[in-house]
Amino acid sequence: MAEFPSTQWSLIRDSALSRESRRTAFGALVQAYQPAMRAYLRARLPADEVEDALQSFLARSFEHAWFARADPAFGSFRTFLLVMLRRHLGHWRDKWRPDCTSLETIALRADDADDHDPQRAFDARFLAALTQRALERLRSTYAARGRALLFEALLPLLSSPPGKGELGSLAQRLGVPANSLAVELRRLRERLGSAMRDELAALCADEETVEREWQALRRL
Repeated sequence: MAEFPSTQWSLIRDSALSRESRRTAFGALVQAYQPAMRAYLRARLPADEVEDALQSFLARSFEHAWFARADPAFGSFRTFLLVMLRRHLGHWRDKWRPDCTSLETIALRADDADDHDPQRAFDARFLAALTQRALERLRSTYAARGRALLFEALLPLLSSPPGKGELGSLAQRLGVPANSLAVELRRLRERLGSAMRDELAALCADEETVEREWQALRRL
């Protein structure tokens, strides 16, 4: 069985040692990946139940140190989190059953709650969290090198190619050649991809899992 590296994942697995260590490890990942959890639940539950279900999941996860039970056999935090959410959703629905009539109502409401696939919704938010964490790392790196202004100027261009003349105008404002700015933009895109993969690797058991997870998320 693969051993997880000393990363966010191993930090979570060690979080059962004390409530204080659990709070530190649990808090960091919840802050980053809570939107993914919410997106999954939103796709499976009526809107007025989502926040209650999410808070119940987080509270029980912390109280019972669920994250600390993570097994390397899961391969990745993403897979582990999905399994735990599915289990919790099943328990949540079992608890939310006043009678047979309401069961049918619940099923209909859940089906109508969202028109997209729950796992795809989860993965999209998970990918967004990876992107945000990677961008923060890059922002710090550029700032440490005295290039914060360049980073912030190029940031809006990462999501879509610059329009006609946009790069030239930006280069003029920054006082650099347009071709140099184009190179900087390409490098930033490459660095972002690398940083995102690094963030994902911190949540995976081995390189094979990293590659599988990376390709799955890139398909989004």
